[in-house]
Amino acid sequence: MESIETKQPAKQTDQLVREQLAELLKGGFAPNVILLREFDYKKADILLDGLHFSAWILLGHIRARHQTLLRFMQHPHEDIDVWPDAHWPENHKPQSEEEWNKAIDAYAQELQEMIALIKDPATALFEVRPNGKTVSWAAMTALHHTGYHIGQLKTIGRQLGVW
Repeated sequence: MESIETKQPAKQTDQLVREQLAELLKGGFAPNVILLREFDYKKADILLDGLHFSAWILLGHIRARHQTLLRFMQHPHEDIDVWPDAHWPENHKPQSEEEWNKAIDAYAQELQEMIALIKDPATALFEVRPNGKTVSWAAMTALHHTGYHIGQLKTIGRQLGVW
């Protein structure tokens, strides 16, 4: 049986990889931005028993890691520490619905910037950079990290009656 690489020219394979990464960065079948927008901001400050984070803290944590990975993707030739100590916001409550929505809007914008870089054929996805990482690694790390915490957010939301 022939592999997909032997059936498709390299340019088509490259485009396919970029499209799949972009789709997964969005959240695949459960788009992250939609899930965040569905979450009731009035419940974003609730700390369930046994957890050290609220939905607001999760959003802040997701964004902090996302921003670090995006900076690397934007400036891959710099020796950026792509996995610094995790940032967990201390404030567990958004001050207003506007603050909650602005944070989601900022995440959505950062996500679009990341996707634009991934889709750009000029972006070298697999070139190893000074820190030993690649842009494709950063994209996969972002989608994995975000997916993990979006799963936590979804679980919290179910416990709180959001979904």
